[in-house]
Amino acid sequence: MYTTTRNTAGGTLMTCKDCGHAISMNKICEKPIQAATDILKHMAAHNASRAFAAVGRVTPPEKEAFPSTELPPPTLGIPAPVDGSALPLTH
Repeated sequence: MYTTTRNTAGGTLMTCKDCGHAISMNKICEKPIQAATDILKHMAAHNASRAFAAVGRVTPPEKEAFPSTELPPPTLGIPAPVDGSALPLTH
């Protein structure tokens, strides 16, 4: 994600391959914790933008049409009545 480049003034920079954001090696040496935090935040921003980027148009799945005779009646959480005469008798 980052590459090391030298500028004409003799300074060395870490440059982001994606957007060109640069951070000087001097800053990295002077404040390593802050520089590392800045680089990680920058990389996280790129990852987040890729994660939420739209790849293409999303189309909803087609709804299947069922005849009303094939659909079971809604139960509304009420169990069906049980006919006691159809149960086998065991002694």
